[in-house]
Amino acid sequence: SVRPFERVAMDILELPVTSKGNRYVLVVEDYFTKFVNLYPLPNQSAQTVAHCLFEDYVLLHGIPETLHSDQRRQFEGEVVQTLCHLLNIKKTRTTPHNPKLDGMIERFNRTLIDQLAKTLLTYGGEWDDYVKHVAFAYNTTTHSSTHFTPFLLTHGREARVPTDVLLPTRALDSQMSVSHAEFVSSLLTRLNSAFSGARMHSEAAHDRQKLYHDVGLRHRPYDVGAMVWLHNLMESRRKLAPHWKRPYKIVQVMDSCGELGLTYQIVNPFDAGERAQVVHYNRVRPYTLPVSALSQTQTQSNPPYSQPESLPLESDVSGGVECVSPQKELSALSDSQNSVKGAEPSASWPFKGFCAVL
Repeated sequence: SVRPFERVAMDILELPVTSKGNRYVLVVEDYFTKFVNLYPLPNQSAQTVAHCLFEDYVLLHGIPETLHSDQRRQFEGEVVQTLCHLLNIKKTRTTPHNPKLDGMIERFNRTLIDQLAKTLLTYGGEWDDYVKHVAFAYNTTTHSSTHFTPFLLTHGREARVPTDVLLPTRALDSQMSVSHAEFVSSLLTRLNSAFSGARMHSEAAHDRQKLYHDVGLRHRPYDVGAMVWLHNLMESRRKLAPHWKRPYKIVQVMDSCGELGLTYQIVNPFDAGERAQVVHYNRVRPYTLPVSALSQTQTQSNPPYSQPESLPLESDVSGGVECVSPQKELSALSDSQNSVKGAEPSASWPFKGFCAVL
């Protein structure tokens, strides 16, 4: 992404139900500016998501060129797809069960949960009382990737925040009267300079992250025809159930984000009726024949793909992202909330919530 709102990502977090009936928060973040918007929702139906995107996001920021999400049905349903078609928005998505591919929004989700938990512990109340406060604090804080605040890259100026009211130390812009044309010219100059710096710092941050990722990377591309284990996500939640399904055949090596061999199309060679799947490399492991079966492959056209002596370990699923459990994390604060509910922040600033997140 090289300009504001060229490409935005969205995700949904499930949180404890509030007295207002809100159970979910829709997170929308711009890839270039890192500007984030948060929308509490009572449900996560496709109609609710599409209505929020248009009424609350598009009418505020304009129409993005590309909208990226995971493959949950709320984002891939007919309503959202129709909205994208009518607004000429390109819809992209990550591969299934691999949130790591959208690291930007996953990192923000962890920040959001952490800040909400701290705020609730300090002030009590409910999470939907504070999501706008958290978003404002995030947008007015210098981002480590761009070295600018998301607010500046979005609006062309820094926001006047509560600390500027309590501690007016920030230098004020010149009060000299200028024409609209002069202001626009000056603004464009400042924005072009900021955008260039943001692009440079973002590219450097991306290179650093890629280096850290590659150091621990265990990915070795598979060839077409290779037999692989498939990590069984449903059964892996049961302690004694087999975590791997045997075996699948790779029929296509696909291109993902410009890198060949990150995603594969696989089929079940023993069941022609089973639908082909597209999976990320971190869900598959090499399938090897037991020694007793190798001799049979010389005389049989279809080798006996029987179970090898050992299965891949659950810990072998590399590159995974620790799952954020917001409901559990925020629900655990209920007792603490009761003990501090009604507590007021510092008398120097009468708006509850700002002091905790700024």
